[in-house]
Amino acid sequence: MIQGHNNNRHLTQEELDNNIGGLPVTNQKIREVFDQLDSSKNGFLEFTELKKWYRQFENYGLDYTDKEIDAQVRKYSKSEDGTVTYDEFACIVLALAQR
Repeated sequence: MIQGHNNNRHLTQEELDNNIGGLPVTNQKIREVFDQLDSSKNGFLEFTELKKWYRQFENYGLDYTDKEIDAQVRKYSKSEDGTVTYDEFACIVLALAQR
């Protein structure tokens, strides 16, 4: 028991589906976001699509440069053609959720 904490409170479904920063953290929610971002519907995200999405999240007052975002994305994207697969995108989302 945590003193001063409401130990009887249950998480809502929204709290289970999203972390404190509002990022999707279930496979279904991540897939929904990926499909929305995949404007060409080819099963890949272009780095430009991903960068726009990445910038919308709270970065604690920091504005990331394109170079910094590229570095973060390249940690998980193994392709040389500037695209991200769903699995790579899911890893990026989960890494962002852990910050």
